[in-house]
Amino acid sequence: MKRFIVVAISILILASLSNAQETNFPTKPVTIIVPFPPGGFLDLGARTITESLSKELKVPVVVENRAGGAGLVGATAFLSTKPDGHTVLSASGAAVISTVQLSRTPAFDPRKDLLPVAYLGDAPCVMAVGKNIPVNSFNEFLQYARSNPGKLKGAISGLGGEAHIMYESIVRDAKIDTKLVPYPGISGVITGILGGHLDWWCGTMPGVLPYQKSGDMRILLMTRRAAELPGVPSGADVGFPDISVNVWMALFAHPKTPKPVYDRLIAAVGRAVKDPGISKKLSDAGFTLAYKNPAELAKLINDQWAIYAKVIKEANIKVD
Repeated sequence: MKRFIVVAISILILASLSNAQETNFPTKPVTIIVPFPPGGFLDLGARTITESLSKELKVPVVVENRAGGAGLVGATAFLSTKPDGHTVLSASGAAVISTVQLSRTPAFDPRKDLLPVAYLGDAPCVMAVGKNIPVNSFNEFLQYARSNPGKLKGAISGLGGEAHIMYESIVRDAKIDTKLVPYPGISGVITGILGGHLDWWCGTMPGVLPYQKSGDMRILLMTRRAAELPGVPSGADVGFPDISVNVWMALFAHPKTPKPVYDRLIAAVGRAVKDPGISKKLSDAGFTLAYKNPAELAKLINDQWAIYAKVIKEANIKVD
């Protein structure tokens, strides 16, 4: 009997210590894993929130880049970390949706293996033409492409990402015949467009906007409307609702994170994004602040999972 009492007391003590640790979270610095190299939009976006989040959590918040596999390497590595809330994932649709769907042996399913913490912001993908293409609107481009079947060369930087989804959605929904030229990075696309070797491409607005301003490119369509270009329509505006996948940034917790810790993370991030400087910092990084709570983020993941799957299947997108 005494032995039973000792064991029971030990269990209660351990449980109390565990609950205390969860209640006192965080007890050390918090790491945000970014599954892409430094300097990219997701990296810059994650770094904008570190200072404000650090003030809320009262511990340092640092960014760790784990690039590879179009985001899949870092996201998979995140799931092998200790589920104590001290490591969170900053990810985009490309990192946790398209790369998973394109993987022959997917390591996780974001709809059930990631705990949504918050959707922080997004940037529209845009479709632009080089100055050698004699069109000034998306409808004019479609007419021009249909008059020149198979002759136009379109480009993207990175297979399976948001810009690729936009490209394939345009080709599929508008029923145009154009040759896709994929590049591993944006620099090759820019060189090709400016040199007249490429005719049109899909990318992120921050990457294209400087060339729109210089007159070297014309942005004709966006995945959503933006204040910077009030006259440019969205996919929905021209009758193509599937052209709607933005480049977004969201934070996720490990699926086994204790609920008190998870709730603390949600509350801290929710307060951090109210910092007046966050909106400007995100804007400077190419994003628009567009906070969504965990339920809204979960719904977005489900909705975009279906959109990505449909486009990938119908366009027969494959990544070797």
